[in-house]
Amino acid sequence: MDGVTIRYARTEDAPGIAHVHSTSWRNTYRGIVPQSYLDDMHPEKTVERWREAAAGKVPGAHLLVAYEKGKIIGFEVYGPAREPSFGYSGELYAAYFLPEAMGKGLGTEMMKTVVRDLAAQGLNDMIVWVMEANARGRRFYEKLPGGAVVPDSRKSFDIDGAEIWEIAYGFRPLPQVK
Repeated sequence: MDGVTIRYARTEDAPGIAHVHSTSWRNTYRGIVPQSYLDDMHPEKTVERWREAAAGKVPGAHLLVAYEKGKIIGFEVYGPAREPSFGYSGELYAAYFLPEAMGKGLGTEMMKTVVRDLAAQGLNDMIVWVMEANARGRRFYEKLPGGAVVPDSRKSFDIDGAEIWEIAYGFRPLPQVK
């Protein structure tokens, strides 16, 4: 992780964030999400959305980036829970990394900031949704201290006619990430 800076996103980071988002989806969800959907993911389609997120236009949400050698290599988005039905106050909305940035401890390092910021907002626990077939993502959340699959959280949604299942991991209290 030498040479990697973890910081809050700036509006000028939007193209890099959009690139990480589409690249990560194509890499992580190949064989899970229909290829037609992945093929249609182009960074230019989401740049404006990420610019707005970096500008703080989503109340309570934070956008954190990992920056190395002049480019964004990962990002995480978090804030108040979107679905209060499971009783969690905070939520990690998204965590994506370029393939070459994965497995180097970057997600754990960024999680330290996520946990600190959620606590500073008065959010003392968190939930994160993961595609059930995303084994690597599930392993990451299973290794964090205090986490467990939220009972009865399994649900599905549709992407290009395919039924995609996801489950939630809950952390109550927030994980003490080392």
